[in-house]
Amino acid sequence: MATLSLGRLGALGLAFSLSACGGGGGDSAPAPGPVTVSGTVTFDLVPTVAGGGVGGGLDYANTVASPVRGATVELISGTTVLASGTTDENGSYSLDVAANRSVFLRAKAEMVRAGTPSWDFRVVDNTNGDALYVLDGPTFSTGTASSTHNLHAPSGWGGSSYTGVRAAAPFAILDAVYDAAAEVVTADPSVSLAPLALHWSIDNRPVAGADGVPVPATGEIVTSFYSPDPGYDGIFLLGAEDTDTDEYDRHVILHEWAHYFEHALSRSDSVAGPHARGDELDMRTAFSEGWGNAFSAIASGQSVYTDVAGFRQSAGFSFDVEGPGILQGPNRNPGWYSEESVQEILYDIVDANPDGADTNLAMDFSALYSVFRGLHRTGVGLTSIFSLIDALQNANAAEAPLIDALVRAQSIDSIGDVYGSNETNSGNPASADVLPIYTPVTVNGGTVNLCSTDEFRSNTTGATNKLGSRRFLRFSVGAADTYTFTAVATDVPAGQIADPDLVLHAAGGVTTTSESSPAADCTATTTANCREVFSKSLTPADYVLEVYEWTNTQPDSPPEFAPIGLTCFDVGVTTP
Repeated sequence: MATLSLGRLGALGLAFSLSACGGGGGDSAPAPGPVTVSGTVTFDLVPTVAGGGVGGGLDYANTVASPVRGATVELISGTTVLASGTTDENGSYSLDVAANRSVFLRAKAEMVRAGTPSWDFRVVDNTNGDALYVLDGPTFSTGTASSTHNLHAPSGWGGSSYTGVRAAAPFAILDAVYDAAAEVVTADPSVSLAPLALHWSIDNRPVAGADGVPVPATGEIVTSFYSPDPGYDGIFLLGAEDTDTDEYDRHVILHEWAHYFEHALSRSDSVAGPHARGDELDMRTAFSEGWGNAFSAIASGQSVYTDVAGFRQSAGFSFDVEGPGILQGPNRNPGWYSEESVQEILYDIVDANPDGADTNLAMDFSALYSVFRGLHRTGVGLTSIFSLIDALQNANAAEAPLIDALVRAQSIDSIGDVYGSNETNSGNPASADVLPIYTPVTVNGGTVNLCSTDEFRSNTTGATNKLGSRRFLRFSVGAADTYTFTAVATDVPAGQIADPDLVLHAAGGVTTTSESSPAADCTATTTANCREVFSKSLTPADYVLEVYEWTNTQPDSPPEFAPIGLTCFDVGVTTP
């Protein structure tokens, strides 16, 4: 195990528990009875300073000792655990152990609970074989009377740089995770949360490996992120001094935990990718990122999102999840494709300090939670502001008009179904290749023509996940059969070769992807030969078909695969 520290956890209404292993005695005299070892475990909590859009940083001068709550503590003799338990909401522990034993106290950077509710969260070092961070105290004798022994994890800050072990960092991370779990437990006291590893290292830095992807073992993680994929499973957090450290960025940690929540308890159809303020995004990415920001504010109780970086962790950026204010100007591109719009809507639904369009709205997190666990997760509509709000309004009819007011305040038309059928906002500037959001197509009813565009690409975040790059069709299947899906290029930029691809979506997020490379007869002069075709057996239900020009979903580099721009296809669904 790597020797470092553990974090504090808020109260989850947990009963204090412990187990003890007695020490043996070999002589005939009566062995002394057990004694109680108790104390508190704390860590250095370094606050952040909101800097008004840019600036801010870590405020080392106002560091406070904060309790490590809900974490595992052990009394160890040699390599044998004699007693174990968990700290309470004040960071306190109390363990009964045999008298006159030579022991040391260990606090683990883990939050583990069996039963109902349950969870298993651990902070590990991805550059050291995912070793669990722990904090060990000095050896002492349990004696013959009760005694007090405290543990404290320091930040390691020496005044102008880190000069000591950054023992507090893993526990600061766990502290934020507890806030997240506590929020969920308020809505679902019987929740069972899947195991989650949070990977942090002082070597985790914002660079990619030689092949352009994260290499966790070397700390080249590109950015802080969550991934459910093998090899990248869990949350990865930056820790490189004077570059970007996220262990005290509570909103960053909670944002990534919100992505874990989507995968563990709900559903996310997000295509992920780079994003920044003002981007007009694929609606799935806009929703997921906006949800992450909103949840970070809900769980932390702080609407100002801060991310520190730079020399001596003295810079960074901040914004108010609640909306425009002194920290940022107005949303430049409000709409169903804006993560800013999504975060404001979701936060205002449960905000305890209503303002603006949500003046009279009074809902709590449990209302959102039930929808995330319900139709937003199981429906056929792709995860977006439409799938969430449609389900929320149907479940809360009395509040529907107020929810609708929040939505319309973000330049989103009243939501009447999961497909956004009422939507008239076609981007800024308006595009002919955005609406309708879902185009109806009839089985054996001929083709419809749709265009994939890169017109909403960003100079800083590219085109990979932007509005209009992927288009959606919806259709119904009335009988079990084999169905064939076809996309044929009709309009292609001069001198370019089209590469259409298809994704079939079923209820609950089940997908089938067809991404064949262009055939040899697909050339710049024979674009009708640029096609994608696949077949699948389907049962009666509603489905969504996604179509896109593959290059319009790729980065600008390497140049041979850069987005080619507006490309159109005839798309059809047929049976034999």
